[in-house]
Amino acid sequence: MESLRNGLAVLLLIATTPVAGEAQETPAADVPVVAPGLYASRQYVSNRALTRPAQRYIRVQTTNLVLHRVLMSDGGPVVESTYCRVEQEPLGRVRTELGPEFIAAMPTWIAPLETATAGDGTVEVRLPDRVMVLGADLEDPGRDALPKDGDDPRITDPDGDGNPGMTVEVSGFVSGQVYLVQRLVRGLTGELEPDGRITGNITGGGDQVVIGASNVILKSFTPTFEHNPDPKRNTFVWVPVSEDSTCESVIAESDALFGDD
Repeated sequence: MESLRNGLAVLLLIATTPVAGEAQETPAADVPVVAPGLYASRQYVSNRALTRPAQRYIRVQTTNLVLHRVLMSDGGPVVESTYCRVEQEPLGRVRTELGPEFIAAMPTWIAPLETATAGDGTVEVRLPDRVMVLGADLEDPGRDALPKDGDDPRITDPDGDGNPGMTVEVSGFVSGQVYLVQRLVRGLTGELEPDGRITGNITGGGDQVVIGASNVILKSFTPTFEHNPDPKRNTFVWVPVSEDSTCESVIAESDALFGDD
């Protein structure tokens, strides 16, 4: 049962810890520092989970692969970000999986691309935090409490599997499905390098509620998640990629693209 409690701690860990940073001088709006085009990022996200009934904290890491399209708009550059893969470390004999239907149901994250030059000449890049709610339709996505009941009329079925909210597959010592609603608050803050790479920290936060499960044990032992306050454990690397790149090619070539990051 201890393996079950540990393994369940890897349920959809995408929420992260905010990181602050201020620049001193902003470049002209008509001279974008990050060129329009296609980019990819590998993101490492760390949280801690309070397991039940042991009431013990476990640190958990998730690796995300994301495609970013930088576009020019009347208001300046914007970034459209699409998740390609969310991979969670197995713990013990239990692992969780976010299948292709789950990934496809995650909304595109759209944010303005802000750049500024610091006093030492480094170029700082920022995507402000944006709120995304998975598995529910809220009037105020950033403030409304998440539904706790699968019969709540605000619950949706974005992954189209007939179950309420978003479905996470659990396999191993105990197998089944967990149905949840999650709020993601996501942003990026980093430094532009001469070769077009950007390295930095993932910002934001989030919360989630389990509204059901195919197995009563899975729902009973689902842990409570908290942000990891250490920004060194919530990092990303962003690299330029060719225009014909897809999620499939980024996944297949991730080690070559990102190197030892």
